[in-house]
Amino acid sequence: MFDMRNRVLSDAIARYENGKMTRRQLMRVMGAFGLGAVGTLGLARAAGAAPRGASGLRSIFQEGGSPVAAATPQIGPQADGSTLWKVQVGAMDMENELDLQAFFPGEITINAGDSIWFDYGMGGFHTVTFSGTDVLPIIVPDPEAATPTAGPRQVILNPLALFPSGGTVVDGTALVTSGVDAFLEGQPIVYKFSTPGTFDYYCIPHGAVMRAKVIVQEAGAQLPNDQAAYDAMAAEQIEALHQEGLAEREKYLTPKSTVRDDGTTLWEFAVGAGPGQARVMTILPKEQEITVGDTIKFVIQSINEPHTVSFIGKGEAPPEDTMPGAFADGSPKFSVNPLTFLPQGGNVWSGTGWLNSGYMGIAAAGLPMEWECTFDTEGEYIYYCVLHGDSQGNGMASKLKVSPKA
Repeated sequence: MFDMRNRVLSDAIARYENGKMTRRQLMRVMGAFGLGAVGTLGLARAAGAAPRGASGLRSIFQEGGSPVAAATPQIGPQADGSTLWKVQVGAMDMENELDLQAFFPGEITINAGDSIWFDYGMGGFHTVTFSGTDVLPIIVPDPEAATPTAGPRQVILNPLALFPSGGTVVDGTALVTSGVDAFLEGQPIVYKFSTPGTFDYYCIPHGAVMRAKVIVQEAGAQLPNDQAAYDAMAAEQIEALHQEGLAEREKYLTPKSTVRDDGTTLWEFAVGAGPGQARVMTILPKEQEITVGDTIKFVIQSINEPHTVSFIGKGEAPPEDTMPGAFADGSPKFSVNPLTFLPQGGNVWSGTGWLNSGYMGIAAAGLPMEWECTFDTEGEYIYYCVLHGDSQGNGMASKLKVSPKA
């Protein structure tokens, strides 16, 4: 199945690059393999085109000490006397647009020589990363780009976040990371723990909240729990976060509004929601009617979760968020498009062109927490986050009706 998927995706990507397949057709193919997230599109395109000495996605999957195994692991005692455990990576409720950014269970105790299967089955653009105390950033300056005399520097997606590195053994001496699961969904990530100690790990894209711990005892030590107990703990943690996410979503279904002196209204919409591990991945309210002249303040309600608020005129092509390319050594490089990363078009939406808040949500990186937009043209519009939705209304996208003044 894995080889077949690679061949199909590689062929689809090649057709897209050669103009023989539309973006929407490629998205449908990716969606059929669980790769429908908009954030994977630019990566997939570059994977098919990057000069890596092998065809398409296969070269990325199989390169650089990837911990990808060939078959589904069998949980429990192994022939060599060790034990294979399982930890679930993330969870989702698609109906309510919830992303539970946690590892389940959040803490597990095993013995030296044991291994853990980090189950990516739910998807969600995650990594399993052991790198000590410092969380690696998902976006970094392009080291090959010249420092501009004015304006911000070109940024890229951190290669250490995207691809596997460090092999399959965790001992605390070096970086070990799975790379994002966008290309590895359904393929088991198995790490062996050779040395006693406490090993903290995290997801790079969601490192602010998605953290967990592996405690490794001496080989042969008595274990506090079996896999069934950990599965029960995981289920309890998932349910608690699910309820937390539903409550956060409910808080922003009805927007705040203030009538101003000129008779127009200032609205406040929530861009994402949830301060903890239960994240609401949408812009709330999902649908709203306002009046020409009204202003909406879009406020980040899930801090350290980057989002945009983006509008594109009907029939116009939105810019891609990532621009595939290559470093000087031929390895793939994914530049973040300034048209999506930075504010574009001002603060008034008239129904045409490209209007974008730019990335918001991470104060430590200098990204704003809110953005205002005034609407001067009646119509019905879809707006979205370029990282988690699209202009067709899929994913993190909402609808707005701007009515004429009474």
